[in-house]
Amino acid sequence: MTKGSPTRLILAFALPMLAGSILQQFYNLADSVIVSWGVGVNAFTSIGCTSSMNFFVIGFINGLTQGFSILISQYFGAKNLESMRKSIAMSICLSAISVIVVSLAAALSSEGILTLMQTPDVYMEDAVLYSRIVYGCVGCLVFYNMTSSILRAVGDSRNPLVAIILSTLMNIGLDLLFVMVFHWGVAGAAIATAISQVMAMCYNLVVMSRLEILRLSKKDFKPDFSMVRKMVVMGIPMAFQNSVTAMGVMILQGVVNSLGALYSAAYAAGCKVVNIIQQPNATFGMAITTYTGQNLGAGKLDRIRKGVVRCIGINMVICTCLCLCMIFFSKPIAGFIVGFDPNADQIIQEASNYMVFLSLFLWVLGLLWPYRSALQGMGRTFMPMVSGGLELAIRISLVLTLPLFMGFWGVMTAEVSAWTGATIMLIIDYYLVIHKLKHATDLNHTLLKKKEALEKVPAIPGKHS
Repeated sequence: MTKGSPTRLILAFALPMLAGSILQQFYNLADSVIVSWGVGVNAFTSIGCTSSMNFFVIGFINGLTQGFSILISQYFGAKNLESMRKSIAMSICLSAISVIVVSLAAALSSEGILTLMQTPDVYMEDAVLYSRIVYGCVGCLVFYNMTSSILRAVGDSRNPLVAIILSTLMNIGLDLLFVMVFHWGVAGAAIATAISQVMAMCYNLVVMSRLEILRLSKKDFKPDFSMVRKMVVMGIPMAFQNSVTAMGVMILQGVVNSLGALYSAAYAAGCKVVNIIQQPNATFGMAITTYTGQNLGAGKLDRIRKGVVRCIGINMVICTCLCLCMIFFSKPIAGFIVGFDPNADQIIQEASNYMVFLSLFLWVLGLLWPYRSALQGMGRTFMPMVSGGLELAIRISLVLTLPLFMGFWGVMTAEVSAWTGATIMLIIDYYLVIHKLKHATDLNHTLLKKKEALEKVPAIPGKHS
């Protein structure tokens, strides 16, 4: 990432990641569609009702692992392979502890959280069952994401893609078997996903074991509390940033649930598609995290600025294309997801409205992700966390007021307003950080030139220099 065309490097690195991210989202979509067609729209909506809660739990742990990988990419960019391997070992240990604590707490509290979110009684039983199975197996997903982050931090985005392709094919096959043949309902969908994630994680571990630079020894796992502190300082803000965002989405889900079962179903269907069309922005953002980390380690500030601009340009093109797709094809897509139901026409219409409205503002996320990820790649994880807090405040304040007189449209407006507020804060902070780094770099360069000039001055005979 430290040499060559930034555009070419970012595209080559991000496109396999994008395919993997879309396939990972396809996990949940496949679960939902197969359950919708095989069991019914109520079972489908039950899974949808857990989405924001799952994002809260899984997003927290994934934020930690993403934060850990920043240090890995910086050591890799600086060619400090010994410290890089040590940081990988510490990342594994910290992630294991996080998974045990968070997944246990989430499984025990899932029913209470779903109740607070005003989940309709008709969906509650299946939603609790599905969420508890997901949390019991969350370690599989987290360690797949962690091993993928490690491989990407050293420039390998191809093998994580291969892992997710194989895993997705297995997931669809097992979904069909467990739901359609064995009739296990939402439990079958959750179990199929967990088994598939184990396979993806194992594939990545095999790849890592074959790479010399990633081959760990016992000494790498010896506790290094100084490094652990650095990783926690980077990981905790990213984890809280994800969780704060998810908290706002959970409140938003609760407001949607209060509008009635029909809107819960429409929101569940719309979110499945919107989560997929958001992936290009998020994925190119993740690529910028690695790109920035490596170039910062190599001391190449100009390449960071150039890479961010190129990434934004790519995002704008993709957002425009996706918006046009939603305008013309949102209804057929919603109909495919929802399947046959007495209220299908109204559910499809509301889901279509949600998809189109949010797609019109995708360009905001096309700015948000590169700026946020560049800051994180430079180790500046505090302000992205603060921007998550601002996003939460805007989302909550608007979602508790706008739906009172705008209904479902108020929910949509609150969502895009939250994106916009966070983006403005991140843009301001990014350029402040770049200015400070440029000033520090210029000052160091000036001092170095003065030192070199003084060293070239010949000594005066008979005098001590």
